[in-house]
Amino acid sequence: MAAMKRGATRAGAGAGALVVLAGGVFWFGGGYDRWATDRALTTACDGVLPADAVRAALGERRLKAFDDRSAGSLDDTTTSLRMTCGISRETGENDGRHVGEGSVTVSVNGVPTLDREDRRYERLYPETGRATLPPAPLGQGWHGVFTTDDSGTDARATTAVLLDCAPGRGDLLVTVTVDVGKNLGDMPLDNPGRRTAFARIATDTAANASRRWNCDARLGTTLKTVPLPVNEDEYVGPADADGTCAGIAARGKTVARAWESERGTAPYEKCVLGNAEGDPTLTVTAHYGPYAEGAWHDSFERSGAPDPTGTGQRSGVLRNGGHWTTADCPDGSGPAFFSLTRDRDEAERTDADRAYGLSTLKTFAERSARAHRCATPAAPTAPTASERDRR
Repeated sequence: MAAMKRGATRAGAGAGALVVLAGGVFWFGGGYDRWATDRALTTACDGVLPADAVRAALGERRLKAFDDRSAGSLDDTTTSLRMTCGISRETGENDGRHVGEGSVTVSVNGVPTLDREDRRYERLYPETGRATLPPAPLGQGWHGVFTTDDSGTDARATTAVLLDCAPGRGDLLVTVTVDVGKNLGDMPLDNPGRRTAFARIATDTAANASRRWNCDARLGTTLKTVPLPVNEDEYVGPADADGTCAGIAARGKTVARAWESERGTAPYEKCVLGNAEGDPTLTVTAHYGPYAEGAWHDSFERSGAPDPTGTGQRSGVLRNGGHWTTADCPDGSGPAFFSLTRDRDEAERTDADRAYGLSTLKTFAERSARAHRCATPAAPTAPTASERDRR
């Protein structure tokens, strides 16, 4: 009997050792890392991330979720849907890596912003990226833009997609930034395949978000390619512009260069004008949907400037000396907002400078509004003498 007990004890100990050994093989063989990564990819962001595409973008390093916060829903008529979340590479021991060298950051916003608390945010919606030059429109059935930033140690691609939800449900703005270290390859954003893969993370996330929050939007097609946004060396003379800067007149050496993107139906468009030395002098921007709401908020609500809401005013002067105008659009997304900003102060400007700026904004706004099937924008207005004196 004692011998049987000793045999059973040895058998139990052997089985326990096998369990420990198997656990060690699972742990040190990478099984746990794969399990943790799979769990993070399928649970983060309410499950709307395209797991395989994110894994391909960030590589084989263990991944973890971060900053996973959400509130509201499209069905709530008082609180806006807001979600911020992401996936990053797990920081390696003593290797100096940080989130910015490998992450996918996602924001999902219900449009418009409904409640007062949300309107206290510094910005109502995420920026389209850090680039000062025009973004590239996604096209291919998607209302969105693509921007890049390869300054510093990172290479960053931001894709913003606006979904037009079924009637009565508001809209969804999905913004995705893929941030990878430059040591992962030879300038990955210069590679069309890599760049398109990054943008597809955003369109796939948007498609999943449409289903998750019952948006039922009409989606675009699978992206075949995404162009690089224009860089500082890719300018044309104003007379040769055929995209977002088309129709704008040159003005000697003061306005001798134009940086533009293709004209499409993106919710955010820009034309940058510069002098003969390559320095920007004027920027005209078209804001639609959430970007129009956000630009209005930044220009009036957040800045403390007199708010034209309710006065019937449809164009005017910005606090920084720029100009703005609006146009009614047929899709129920609210009016479009067009703005012109300068790189010089109002005090340095002549009447001829102001007249040229007003003409530039008028041309740009009318062409953009026409492409978006909006009404003709209100004529831009010059500042009054008292407004000039207050600047």
